[in-house]
Amino acid sequence: MVEQTVVVEKEVQVEVEKEVVITATPEPTVEALPKIKVASNAQRIIQWYREGDGYDGYEYQVIKEALLRAGYEMEVVDVAFAGIFAGLQAEKWDFACSNIFITQAREEEMDFTTPYHSGWEILAVLKDSPMNGPEDLAGKTVGTETGTSQSAWLASLTTEYGPFETNFYEDAETQWGDLQNGRIDALATGGGTFIARQAADPLYKVIMNSEASYMVGCAVRTGDTFVEKFDAALNTMKEDGTSAALFEKYFKFPVPDGAPDVTVFTEKYVPTK
Repeated sequence: MVEQTVVVEKEVQVEVEKEVVITATPEPTVEALPKIKVASNAQRIIQWYREGDGYDGYEYQVIKEALLRAGYEMEVVDVAFAGIFAGLQAEKWDFACSNIFITQAREEEMDFTTPYHSGWEILAVLKDSPMNGPEDLAGKTVGTETGTSQSAWLASLTTEYGPFETNFYEDAETQWGDLQNGRIDALATGGGTFIARQAADPLYKVIMNSEASYMVGCAVRTGDTFVEKFDAALNTMKEDGTSAALFEKYFKFPVPDGAPDVTVFTEKYVPTK
């Protein structure tokens, strides 16, 4: 007798869990603002300086806010002042904003926004320097930043107060360091810059102020109509008190009456010098 093996197949039921996929409702798309490239020499205390991975300062905040109100985002290009106008003309950036004085000579080559600040030139020395006036410049070494209105002003002093040697700098920090270390005897710089330096560290004194003060604005290529949008946005800041609040925040005193920081210009500003 042959034994037979009976195989009983059992039906095994396997319950498979179904994976439930929940599709999230997408967030509404926020369209990125178009960018405007703005060049500045970001080494100016109070006005425009590096802060961590970004920037801060009175001028920086004014430009940033005005561009936002005009519907644009600012992309900062940190450059030496000496190349700021050449880069503008070569279309490397759209705006040049670096405490730029609006002058007749510059207006022949480019256009400017409405003014949002003012400035003047000074000669600074260390507070214990024996120099007390421009008549002490003869035989001395004076520093200034290349391409600035301060360098032009210093050159104009040569005939009456020279001869003196001039050291030209590409950045602000090096020239102030050389003044502190005695590598130069005096420094031709902006009045606002001096006030900021003196407030941070009272090492200096002024031995001469320029007779002229200048309006400050951003430079753009000749015929760039975007400047009209910027000016309109800037005027709203002056009207609603934003500019005055920023001035007081960074300069630590109220904005003077009639200052261009709060003056609404209804017509294009035309420099007289």
